Amino acid sequence: MFKKPARGRVLEILLFTLCSLVLYHIGIGVIVFLIPLQVVTSRHGIGSLLAACGIFLFVFLVLRFPPFLGGASQPGIVSLVEGIFVLSLFVGLLIVNLPWPAAWRTLFRLLAATAIVGLGAIPCTIVLFHSAQFQSAMGKIYEEASRLVTSLLSGRQDMTDPALSAFLSPEALRSMMHAFLSRSLLPLYFGLLSFSWWAGQASASRSMWLGQVRFRFSGFRLESFWLWPLICALTLILADLVLSSRAVSALRETGWQYGAWNIGLVVIVLYGLQGLAILRFLFERHGLPRLLWLLLVIVLIILAATPRTGVFLMVALAAFGVSEHWIRYRINANRKPNES
Repeated sequence: MFKKPARGRVLEILLFTLCSLVLYHIGIGVIVFLIPLQVVTSRHGIGSLLAACGIFLFVFLVLRFPPFLGGASQPGIVSLVEGIFVLSLFVGLLIVNLPWPAAWRTLFRLLAATAIVGLGAIPCTIVLFHSAQFQSAMGKIYEEASRLVTSLLSGRQDMTDPALSAFLSPEALRSMMHAFLSRSLLPLYFGLLSFSWWAGQASASRSMWLGQVRFRFSGFRLESFWLWPLICALTLILADLVLSSRAVSALRETGWQYGAWNIGLVVIVLYGLQGLAILRFLFERHGLPRLLWLLLVIVLIILAATPRTGVFLMVALAAFGVSEHWIRYRINANRKPNES
């Protein structure tokens, strides 16, 4: 941890928190707004993270909830949900940076944070699902989104197709968003938290003479027991997609399919990362320039923006990662044949 005079540390915490606030409020910056907070944590400890999160939440409350400072307007239910979302990310970041036992790898910390937040999200989801105010507010958002998309595509001839019009209706958009979030909320949370931790650690380790980051992506590897949750989750996902009997329909009311999808997608993401780690190892082994690796990552991100291509890439990378349990890809070129 980098030690600095108290005045300089406070100023640094304020600047990084301000950077996090700016990133959060510029739209796409929500993907990276946790990185400055992780940098503060890596440099000054978990106490600085608590201070930065407190400052962030104070400014957030001032901007979203005018009554917090005696304003007259009432906060909306959507702002309340947004506040819960931000707080859940802070809780996850705090859990990951707690002083865990040295034997616990960071992956288990990230998964523990995701599991804790996921369990806490269940009662919140139930309450919001039965909240008429929230449903009404979301209905207005879907209506506005449907109107915006329809206006953007109004010049196309296929907009006269009744099927396309029904696909862009507020009810259809609500149904698609519900199906997407209910089945992939935990993977999205896990991905955002993991990326923020890694990027924050890497940024902090390359500044103020802290040395290089200890985590090397090319060395990321999953134990063989991860195959079992993958097999079980994929079996349940297949049952949800294929089977349609009354028994399965009755079981769907318990919500088991949401857990299967979320757990299965998290494990698929992990194996996809292992597939990328194998590619990174091969790049390093053959001495390929880092620019080529960056270009490959950019191409993969662009291809993943298309839903069908994104699903294919995710499945292909995950299958590549799973195959390492039987095929040894990561063997150093200078290792002798008789070495273990």
